[in-house]
Amino acid sequence: TNEQVDDAEDGNERGNDKEEQDDTTEATNKDGVDGGVPAEEETNEAETNEQVEDTDEGHDGELAVATISTAYTVLEQETHDSMSFTQGISYCSDGKIYETTGLYGQSKVRRINPDTFEVETSIDTPREFFGEGSTCFIGRDGKEYLIEITWREHRGFVYEVPSLELLHSFDYTTTAPAHQGWGITYDPKKHELIVSDGSEYLYFWDIENFETKRKVAVTRFDGRKQTQINELEFMDGLVCYNIWHEDDIICADPETGKSVREYDFSEIWPAKLRGSSENVLNGIALGKDHVLITGKRWDRIYKVDFTDWPTLFDSNN
Repeated sequence: TNEQVDDAEDGNERGNDKEEQDDTTEATNKDGVDGGVPAEEETNEAETNEQVEDTDEGHDGELAVATISTAYTVLEQETHDSMSFTQGISYCSDGKIYETTGLYGQSKVRRINPDTFEVETSIDTPREFFGEGSTCFIGRDGKEYLIEITWREHRGFVYEVPSLELLHSFDYTTTAPAHQGWGITYDPKKHELIVSDGSEYLYFWDIENFETKRKVAVTRFDGRKQTQINELEFMDGLVCYNIWHEDDIICADPETGKSVREYDFSEIWPAKLRGSSENVLNGIALGKDHVLITGKRWDRIYKVDFTDWPTLFDSNN
């Protein structure tokens, strides 16, 4: 069945590949894989929304406190395909929205009208691949392309924009031994692709050969390593990411991996209203004057503004 695993609803979610990964190190995806039922240790049940970081001393001599924020405003709510198991979403330079979806036999690459949010073009990812994150990037030739990665197959695809014609595929490596692909985004100033694989690492790829140039371990305000890093978006010099089965969006410094901004999105569409526990927050796309927020099999997509981030759209090109 193309390595599909049982889900409480549709039998097509990703689960914990314990048999494949029992002997891996802390740097691997041994604690579970994106899209399935998380292992008990993955829930981070001891964590709260009052995470702090030891920073510079304040005026009164006490340490300044960094806490997770809810400083965002919903500008609009639009319709989203409730069958889309969203894995990647981004705007390309043509102003269109490009989305990739997951599940074996159901993965798709789509171009979406930014005004009506209707699907303009949809192509199927080959059935033997579980589609994951995607992003637009500028190649060495100056042309724009869409890149899609896959979950366990170590295979990526490059498409022409806007036609979505498949141009070529390539193999890649991330954290051994699984070498999974979860999320991907693009730093236009350094011309680097940035990739997550469910571990605490972000991988930085060369845009020409998709080989790893470096990797950075990501940490939160409280200093703990953050695993289960999922969909990515590069925003105002930071790598912002979803966390599988959590409603936080975290933005990290790409050089140090340290958390710079943390946002709690648990109230934008509460989990208890989404149906399946697998219908998680997973989708961030930076627009000209808003950020799109959505999730797996969400019937809605939001345009939001971060009210404590005045420079967010200044560097958006």
